Amino acid sequence: MDYTTIIHKSFKELWPEKELKHELNLTYSGKFSDYNANVNYTSWKLNFKLSKTWRGVDEDIRIGLIQSLLIKVFKTLEYKNYEKNNKVEMYNMFLKNIALVAPRKESEPALIESFSRVNAIHFNGLMDMPNLLWGQRSLTKLGSYEYGSDTVTISTVLKEVPLHILDYIVYHELLHKKHKFYHKNGKSYHHTTIFRNDEKKFENSAVIEKELKTVLRKKKVKKMFWGLFD
Repeated sequence: MDYTTIIHKSFKELWPEKELKHELNLTYSGKFSDYNANVNYTSWKLNFKLSKTWRGVDEDIRIGLIQSLLIKVFKTLEYKNYEKNNKVEMYNMFLKNIALVAPRKESEPALIESFSRVNAIHFNGLMDMPNLLWGQRSLTKLGSYEYGSDTVTISTVLKEVPLHILDYIVYHELLHKKHKFYHKNGKSYHHTTIFRNDEKKFENSAVIEKELKTVLRKKKVKKMFWGLFD
């Protein structure tokens, strides 16, 4: 099956009475993290980019991935046969479980120590350690968890904060590993009620949130000030 055919097939299973008139492109990129994907679109073109790790995956699961991206693009279209089509669910189940066989990377020592503290206190030492990496120096995206590669990435601005703040952010990302995500009617929900309730179990979480905002505000002001002399 060529790339455009799999896109058309994915679309037809969702909206059998409609015609996909866009110019289509699908590429497998080595620049993405394992099992990552996205779609860029205009009113006349759809450009799908999938990581190379998707090449050998079962076709039905890849169709589920493409359908999940199509649903985001054509979110105003209703699809009545969602319950009959389980390929999006197959894709979501695949993504939730791929972490079990994700390759191990060399994790950062400071983040391993943070994980060990959080794991012992909040997960009874039962959480399997994900890959733990420092990311970019971002003041807005402090952390992320990638299901496909089982990787927690933490902003390097947190190298300079008290350990309890770092542990709080690591704990938040580990909750994503624990709870995965909830999928319904083509939408994925990551910060569920259960997730938020667990998040509040971190000791002094409300106080830490305020501390974190203060720290970030100071760093932002400092960045703006020194930026005047760049």
